[in-house]
Amino acid sequence: MISTSLIVLYQCKPKEGTTIPEEYNGPMMEAINLTTLYSDSAHIKMKMVTPIQLEFDNGDREFPKGLDIEFYENDGSTSSTLRADYCYFTKKTGLYKATGNVIIKGMKHNDQLNTEELFWNEKKETVFTEKFVRIEKDGEIHMGDGLEAKQDFSEYTIMKSRGNISLKENNN
Repeated sequence: MISTSLIVLYQCKPKEGTTIPEEYNGPMMEAINLTTLYSDSAHIKMKMVTPIQLEFDNGDREFPKGLDIEFYENDGSTSSTLRADYCYFTKKTGLYKATGNVIIKGMKHNDQLNTEELFWNEKKETVFTEKFVRIEKDGEIHMGDGLEAKQDFSEYTIMKSRGNISLKENNN
């Protein structure tokens, strides 16, 4: 018995006018109306709420419709809140970049920070920016460029102060 094999090799070319699809770079996962709780030693430390979270193949996350975060003390009380119109988490650096109308409220001293851009380092539990900041505290407004603070907003430093305005009435 004689056996014959024929191997045919050829190259496929797309028809003229067609294109080969590019590699997909969009999100691998989309979560709607997501609430995430983070705990440490059986104590809730943080709650994140977002209308939409997109997660990418490299571990980055995008919050295109904003993000609200509550930070908690060990006793369960809220230490501070952070809200932003848009946020992007870069896994490689471990930083969240919050933009738009960014507001931090510190519950301990009843103060509020407003800025257009803020970075949050979850591991170091700090926030910082080089942008203009406005802080309202104890009947005063403090303004400047750049800020470094603890995430609970119990301590902060304005890098370049632009001035202070007292909101208290002077009875003199």
